[in-house]
Amino acid sequence: MSDDFKRAVAALANRPGAKTRSVTSDLTIDESLLIHGAGYEPVDLVTGTSLQAIPYGTFMIPAGQGGPIAIPSATQAVVDAFGRAADRLRHECARSGGAGIVGVDVEVEIEQTSALVALTGTAVRSMSQAPRVGRPFATDLSVRDFVLLGRAGWEPLDLVAGASFVGSPLRSARQVIAQTSQSVELTSLTQALQSAREEAMELMQREAMNAGASGVLDVSIIDGPLGHSHHILAFICYGTAVHLTADQHQHITPELVVPVDDDIQAFEATSLR
Repeated sequence: MSDDFKRAVAALANRPGAKTRSVTSDLTIDESLLIHGAGYEPVDLVTGTSLQAIPYGTFMIPAGQGGPIAIPSATQAVVDAFGRAADRLRHECARSGGAGIVGVDVEVEIEQTSALVALTGTAVRSMSQAPRVGRPFATDLSVRDFVLLGRAGWEPLDLVAGASFVGSPLRSARQVIAQTSQSVELTSLTQALQSAREEAMELMQREAMNAGASGVLDVSIIDGPLGHSHHILAFICYGTAVHLTADQHQHITPELVVPVDDDIQAFEATSLR
């Protein structure tokens, strides 16, 4: 048995003391150094998941309807899944002693009878301030954006989301044949997507206002027809609700950074001929 192997076995056999704790994080080395420089330290990798049922037949739209048809049951299922997943994410953060979660990765899956929302991020805490009291913050901002936001006098509050599902009336066989050789706008699909967009954005902005935010940053959008139901238009949006903590916005002077780790471009001398 080698000396290295013996030391590894001894390290595993000796449990760490009460004041030591291993840290699990999905941050890169650069991000870990950057967030330490901002006065925070990673605590743990936390997750929150929610799988909501969608009633069978929800996405079946009868033919012959004149305009877009809202699907509130699917919309509510996704909104509830976001809310419960975020609650579980914050609960794990608080249990690990974190003040908030940064770099939250959002996964959304919509099936015919279910909606899945899975959130994963790194819980962090301040190294100089007293433990945060109250609701932990959550943000899908990268560590770099999180640090820049703090330097400008702003603070993330929560990860807010909105969703909407709208059904587009099925076209008749005559309409399909007539539009095969024409360049025309599919009015029903356009109206359905526009209607879904307006409702989802309104839900997200309302959630941000209820959290006391001044705005929503870094909004991500998932939109388009569902893979299993092409006549259903989905619009899902989420972002970070922020508010100003300083007396006024702090202007940041940009710094020029020249990378020195570019890949070496190899070529053959014969190519210069």
